Amino acid sequence: MVGVSPQAISKWENGKALPETTLLPILAKSLHTSIDNLLNQNDFQILSAYYGDGISSTDVTSRLNRLVQNDRLIIDVNEQVLDCQGTEERPAFLIVKYQMGDSISYVFAKEKDQLLIDAATEGITPLVHEEKIRIVAAVYGTRYRFHNVLSKIEHYKFFEWDGYSADQETFPSNPANDGKEYLTLVYLNQNGIHIVTCEEGESLKYTADKCNLFRKRASGEYYLPNVPELPAFGKGNECSWAAALTAALQVMGNAVDYNQVMGVSGACYRLAFCVPDWDYSSVDGLVVYDFAGPAYEAFGYKVCFEERMEKEQRISVRKKIVESISENKPVLAINLRVAPEWGIICGYKESGAELFCRTKYDREIIDSEEYQSDKPNEYDYLYVDNWPFIISYFAEKGDLPAEKENLLKSLQILIDCNKQGTVRGYATGGEAYKVWAEELQQATWYTEHDDESLFRRFSVNQFCVLALCDARRAAASYLASSKQLLPEHSDEITQIASYFEEVSTLADTIKNMVGLEKVVEVAEVRAFWTNEKRNAQADILLKMRELEWKAIQIATEVCDNVPENEVEDYGKK
Repeated sequence: MVGVSPQAISKWENGKALPETTLLPILAKSLHTSIDNLLNQNDFQILSAYYGDGISSTDVTSRLNRLVQNDRLIIDVNEQVLDCQGTEERPAFLIVKYQMGDSISYVFAKEKDQLLIDAATEGITPLVHEEKIRIVAAVYGTRYRFHNVLSKIEHYKFFEWDGYSADQETFPSNPANDGKEYLTLVYLNQNGIHIVTCEEGESLKYTADKCNLFRKRASGEYYLPNVPELPAFGKGNECSWAAALTAALQVMGNAVDYNQVMGVSGACYRLAFCVPDWDYSSVDGLVVYDFAGPAYEAFGYKVCFEERMEKEQRISVRKKIVESISENKPVLAINLRVAPEWGIICGYKESGAELFCRTKYDREIIDSEEYQSDKPNEYDYLYVDNWPFIISYFAEKGDLPAEKENLLKSLQILIDCNKQGTVRGYATGGEAYKVWAEELQQATWYTEHDDESLFRRFSVNQFCVLALCDARRAAASYLASSKQLLPEHSDEITQIASYFEEVSTLADTIKNMVGLEKVVEVAEVRAFWTNEKRNAQADILLKMRELEWKAIQIATEVCDNVPENEVEDYGKK
């Protein structure tokens, strides 16, 4: 986030070095705090804070941190103090996660109430081990007139309902309200504090595991709330499959980031190159190796796939998609919009006749005037344009593996995915580096083909370089942050991470060389992408291959010295 290597940040964390002065503003912004809070020894820190109504919300973490004085926060909860827009007719809450000394706690406050946090604040009592969810606030009505219905919720626990209907029979309605009313709940689960809302005639339902609540619309329409946008290509998280999986896991309440998903899946080590066709599909996260199984298992899930369905299967598959989304579980799929890249199916209407999604191609449409004048939903999810040819679901929830086990499996995948050779026309691993370099060095091909053919090859080369830079950056980050999981092999993990850091640096050199920061037109490509540049790239690719081979050798030694019961051999799958 701040453009600094994992090794440098490790030195800050260990007290061996301090950030450069010029980094302090961006570091403070990234951590949602002030420079004063970074440099002062404070006992009190706002970790996250959101003001909203369960449908829309504003991150006010940095705002609240600026209002902390002498390890104490006292504010009136309103739009002016929080410097954010109102919430129309729905009741609004401020929910806060904070740290006081070594203790992490949660508090909430209703709009127009006063919030006080200091050393004497008790916060919400943490969940006990067997407790999955606890509703701590419940109101029914509008932003201006509502009833506190928490006692009703407590009463309804006896009936073990699967949710709560927003109607006047279930909850008392304020006599002054003539319009639409809302049921709003604030609840705590193992992942933190949350707000959820539905309007009159709808309901709030528990997920199948009873750990979350979600809005169930009455009209055959439902959208998973606040699915993160997938950044456009060139803007980060370049592996569309891993980007989609990261966002899906976050929506389901998992505290996970993209580098972690790339690391535990092993996708950070992948390299495929399609020969002789030079195809964009080379960068697809799952095109030559099953990184999905390890990724889902690392977070305690099983994965289920539907592939290349016949038309007569669509009815049953559509029903399965609707059921998954209704249980608050996003669905990953490929080729939803524009091109065959992975995205997230995250909503539906007309009982699934229309599906909605997030993809890496959305921002341009969302920013257009035509779209802004006729939004299909409040979350800016776009219509699914194409029936996908591969769909993956979160299947049953199982035990969460230890992080040490995930690291060992990741190293095993590093070893195994480099043994695949050529699969269905795609060279993989070290073979891909070799073939890619050889193809770049075939000078006669580039003189014998026209500008259009040359431009297509140039474009595929750029796309593959972009994916390679992103993957190796993720590998270096994941390994450097995981070395403490295997203290007896921390030196070896550090060495593997350093090799991938070198590879990442070399990949960035190629990235700068092939013009990813500028637009190269068809007529310009021959003058820009010269034999000299292609040969230089080929040399660097072969250096990267050598470094990764050294990393694989060390990973092999580590895995060979770990008891068999501590790591599953993915190479046998």
